Amino acid sequence: MRKPFSLPGTSNRHLRETVNLSIPVMIGQLGIVLTGVMDNMMVGWLSYEHLSAASLANSLFFIIVVISMGITNAVSPLVAEADAADNKLLCATYLRQGLWVGVGSSVITMALLEASVWVLPYLDQPPQDVLLAGSYLRWLYVSVPPMVLFLTYKQYTDGLSRTRVAMMVTIAGLLINGLVNWLLIFGNLGFPRMELDGAGIGTFVSRMAMLLLIGWYVHKGQKIGGPGLPLGSWKPDWPAMKKILSIGLPSGLQLFFEVGAFCGAVIMIGWMGAAPRSAHQIVLNMSSVTYMVVTGIAAGCTIRVGNARGRLDMLNARQAGFAGFWLGGIFMFFSALVFFFGRDFLPTLYNNHPDVLRITPHLMIMAGLFQIFDGLQAVGLGVLRGLQDVVKPMIIAFVCYWLVALPLGYVSGFVWELGVAGVWIGFVVSLGMAAAAFMYRFRKLTKA
Repeated sequence: MRKPFSLPGTSNRHLRETVNLSIPVMIGQLGIVLTGVMDNMMVGWLSYEHLSAASLANSLFFIIVVISMGITNAVSPLVAEADAADNKLLCATYLRQGLWVGVGSSVITMALLEASVWVLPYLDQPPQDVLLAGSYLRWLYVSVPPMVLFLTYKQYTDGLSRTRVAMMVTIAGLLINGLVNWLLIFGNLGFPRMELDGAGIGTFVSRMAMLLLIGWYVHKGQKIGGPGLPLGSWKPDWPAMKKILSIGLPSGLQLFFEVGAFCGAVIMIGWMGAAPRSAHQIVLNMSSVTYMVVTGIAAGCTIRVGNARGRLDMLNARQAGFAGFWLGGIFMFFSALVFFFGRDFLPTLYNNHPDVLRITPHLMIMAGLFQIFDGLQAVGLGVLRGLQDVVKPMIIAFVCYWLVALPLGYVSGFVWELGVAGVWIGFVVSLGMAAAAFMYRFRKLTKA
C-alpha cells in the first residue's frame, strides 16, 4: 500500500492540528491589523498628507508600545506548558500576574508616548505631518492599557487552546472601530468631523470594547463554555511576574528591534517627502496583513510546541515546529504572487494621487520579495518562544534589523540614490538572514 505523502520534517497530523489551532488566531490577528488597514484607508480618502501623518504617528506609537505587546507573549507558552501538566491554578496565576505586569508596562509606555509627542518637531519631518500626528498620537496612547490587558487575556485563552475566543472578540472590535471611524472621521449622522483624531477615538473605543468582552468571557462566561478562573490570590506574586518578564521582556525587545527598524525607515523616507512616505505606508500596511496571518500560524506553533515541551516530548515539538515553517512558507509564497500581480491595482484602494501611485508598484515588488523570508522568521520566533528560548533570538534580531537593515537601507536609498526602494533592500536582506538564523537555532535545540 502506498505511503501517504507528507512534507519533510513533519507529518500530516501535525499540519492538520496546527492549521485547526492557528486558523482562529489568524482571523483574530487579521482583525487586529485590519483595524489599522481600515484607519489608513479612511484617512487616505481625506488626503495623502493625512495618510503620511498617520504613518508618522503609528510608527512612533508601535516602536514604543511593541515592548509591552511582546511582554504579553510570555503568557501563552507558560499557560500552554502548565495546561499540558493539567495545572489549572498555575494557568490562572500566569493570567493574574500577567495583568499586573500589563498595568505596569502600560503606565511606562504612556509616559514614553507623551514624551514622543514633544520630540516630534525635532525629527525633521514636514510641519503639517507633525501638527496632525501629535494630536492623533495622544488619542492612540490612551488606548494602550485596554490593548495590553486585552492581549494578556488573549494569550491566556490561546494558551488554553481556546483560540476562537479572541477571534470573535477581535471581529467585534473591528466592526466597532469601522462604525466610529465612519461617524467621526467624516462627520456622518450629525457627529463632528474630526478627521485623523476621529480615527484615534475609534481605536480607543474598539480596544475598550474588546477588553470588556474578553474579560467578561474569562471571568463570568462559564455558562457559555468560558474557562473561568480557579480560586487564587490577586496579590502581586513576584516569582511569577519574574518568570513572565524573563520570557516576555526579551520577546518585547526582539519585537522592538524589528518594528524599530521599520519605524526608522519611515523616518528616513520622511526626509524624501510626504508622497514617498505615503507610498511606503500603503505597501507596508498591505504587508502587515499577510504578516499577521503568518503570526497566527506562529502563535499556533507556540502553543503546540509549548504543550510538547510540557510533556517533555521534543520529537513532537520538532515536528510541530516544522509544520509551522512549511505552512508559513507556502502561504507567503502565494502572498508574494498577489503582491507582484496586484502591484498596480491594490494601492489604488488607499489613494489615487499620481505622485503616490508612481512609487507604489516598485515597493510592491520589493515587498513580494521579502514575503517568504518574513513568514519564516515569524514562525521561527514563534516556535522558539514555545521552547521558551528568547534571549538569543533577541540578539539575532538586533544584529539583523539594526546592524544590517537600517545601515544597508540608508546606503541603498541615499548614497546609491535608489530612493524608497533602496531602503526596502535592507529589509529583504535582513529578513532573509533572520529567517535562516531562527530556523537553524530551532533545528539545533530540537535535535535528538
